[in-house]
Amino acid sequence: MNTIVLFILLFLGAQALLTLAQFLLRKKQIKPVLRAVLIAAKALCAVAFAALVLAGPVVLRPVQPFLMAAYAVLLADAAADLLYSVICAACKKKRNFAAAKAISLVCGVLFFTYGVLNMQIVRPLEHTYESEKLTREHTIVFAADLHVGSPQSFETTKKTIEEMIALHPQCIILGGDIADDYTTKEELQATFTLFKGCAIPVYFIYGNHDLQGHAEYARGLQYTREEFEQTLRENDVTVLDDAFVRLSDDLLICGRTDISMAEDRMDPILIENPAPEAFLVTVDHQPTEFVKKNLTFGTDLQLSGHTHAGQLFPLRWLYALIGGYVYGEYEAENGAKLLVSAGAAGWRMPIRTDAHCNYEVIRLLPKQPEAAN
Repeated sequence: MNTIVLFILLFLGAQALLTLAQFLLRKKQIKPVLRAVLIAAKALCAVAFAALVLAGPVVLRPVQPFLMAAYAVLLADAAADLLYSVICAACKKKRNFAAAKAISLVCGVLFFTYGVLNMQIVRPLEHTYESEKLTREHTIVFAADLHVGSPQSFETTKKTIEEMIALHPQCIILGGDIADDYTTKEELQATFTLFKGCAIPVYFIYGNHDLQGHAEYARGLQYTREEFEQTLRENDVTVLDDAFVRLSDDLLICGRTDISMAEDRMDPILIENPAPEAFLVTVDHQPTEFVKKNLTFGTDLQLSGHTHAGQLFPLRWLYALIGGYVYGEYEAENGAKLLVSAGAAGWRMPIRTDAHCNYEVIRLLPKQPEAAN
């Protein structure tokens, strides 16, 4: 069954259960204070369901689709309930079950529809960085978190890759989770085939999903690491496992092994920067070790993904409160920069209710001397 069709059915099912519960309780008189508590409770439950979908235990995989549908229904209903309560208070009218439910349904459908459409629209975001280490201009395209075969149609993925190639950058960097537990071998091959013969160097680093570490909760293991890397080689894509590549005299790329592959990830103390005079772009799927590890060997700019900018509203803001690198640009005390991409897709759920899907167009420029007074 088409993934989007499945989630539409789950959304309708969750909406039906909520409507039934509200219908049974429609005659109860609820005081404004209690109603405010109920609205807050619905919103908090929605946030909890969203967190369980994207960051919950692996054993919840079978019920995550319904949790996602419940998240969309509850959050929209909480917003609709708040809106209708304000309308009733302003107009000094009693609540009407049919009117309240109609507003809830409209909000739910609009919210869900926006999330589905938002997952299928991928936009380029441009960033410019200057450095005295650079002697000429460079353009790099960075894309992470495609999760092929999971949240987006293949046509969307194909269009994204074709757009990146059409920009004719100096190189394309694939920042991990291009595939995931739900990607078939055929989808993997079809995706990387799009890069073959593009006449642009393409580099790949692993994310925490590419090698299907939890395939038992999906369709089972679809390919081995050897088959994955053979597919990359056949399509002229180079893997950077704690390895450097020199693009020019003034520009160096380092691809880090993902932190989830701890047994293979090199201790940064042992990493020797072969050209400390050059501008160093470090690509690390997860942004967590930007300051703690990757600055030790001279990183000037780190490119990361993994977070999806929360994917489901308001997780981005919740993660930001907890701390850490969630989305956007950050700067270390020594001036080094970190760019955390929202990702070119999302994970498993064909719905994105927060930041847009993006790939990053990065322009590196020589730093201009400051004008004398």
